[in-house]
Amino acid sequence: MSAAGLSTRRRRHNAAEAKSRRQRKLAIGGVALLAVVLVIQLPRILGGGGGEESSAAPAAAGPAAPAPPVSRKNGRAPSFLKSTPRVDPFGPRSIADGEPAPAAVAAPPGARDPFADNTPAAAAPKPPAQPYVPKTIVIGTPRAGRAPTTGYIVILASVPENNGKRAAEQIASRAASNGIDGVHVVQSSTRKSLRAGFYAVYVGLFKSQGAAQSAASRMHSRGYGDAYIRQLVRY
Repeated sequence: MSAAGLSTRRRRHNAAEAKSRRQRKLAIGGVALLAVVLVIQLPRILGGGGGEESSAAPAAAGPAAPAPPVSRKNGRAPSFLKSTPRVDPFGPRSIADGEPAPAAVAAPPGARDPFADNTPAAAAPKPPAQPYVPKTIVIGTPRAGRAPTTGYIVILASVPENNGKRAAEQIASRAASNGIDGVHVVQSSTRKSLRAGFYAVYVGLFKSQGAAQSAASRMHSRGYGDAYIRQLVRY
């Protein structure tokens, strides 16, 4: 065999040995990695089944009573909890002698109950306006076979007799000058049905209440805001 052939054969042999060494290293590394994984995961795998059983059992037994707080220093409950009886502050209790019984407390003035219906009540409907019926003045004495004369007057003013008849006549004169027709003056003391002590300044007689009301409205617009209507019955 020539020298070139020997050199080629030697290179092939060296390459095969290098490849074999790499494969052995890879195999050793894989085994070592698998051993590490088993060491880490094996305790978790073995403890998984038992953990589920142990966690399910206390849940079926119901909620446990709350344990007293434990001191961080020695792992024991504080000493004041040992001497103090355990009392539920929200549980029912009996009232001791001399202790006032609980009672309802009224809300302060102006407060609104957020749980009450604060909707304002509907206003009651107003009754229909009743027609105005003027008071009646009767003059004269009823007599058999004599029908009374009925009408309406508008009284402009009532002047006390102490002021004199002239004061009443001046009011009547001013009313006439303002365009008010049919103004009269009557002394109430001479009429038994009238209140004595006055001179009445009035306008009328009007046959209907509507006509008297229209006349009173005209007098109001001319400055006689106190003018009012009376029904007059004369015998």
